Amino acid sequence: MTPKKLTTRVEDRSQARPRRRIAEKYLEVAELIEAEDGAAVNVCVGLCVLAGIAAGDAICTVALGERYSGQDHAAAADLLSRVDSDRGKSLRDLVALKPAAHYGTSLLTDRDRKAALRAASVLVLEARRRTE
Repeated sequence: MTPKKLTTRVEDRSQARPRRRIAEKYLEVAELIEAEDGAAVNVCVGLCVLAGIAAGDAICTVALGERYSGQDHAAAADLLSRVDSDRGKSLRDLVALKPAAHYGTSLLTDRDRKAALRAASVLVLEARRRTE
């Protein structure tokens, strides 16, 4: 079966490193508030989502010469899955937390935060591996 057509932007390898550095910084800031409670949990998860998206962009840029450029972040996970199915799942898990973290009015749980930090860390590590 032919994979569904995704909205992408052609990029060369030199554009992957800046996306990776952005991913690393989002994750670094998320880790700074890792132990805080309340609204900080949502902020931490939200930063992890952004880190994962940027890391996925870097991975796809290196592997495919393109990255996802639409509004549907689940589609970005689909594109990443074409490169690495496990990392695609990690991004899909993060994207599932995005609405609650970025737009929700309820506080997320410590379990959500731990899962987000784990997924973002894996994605950033893979982006680093592929772009160094």
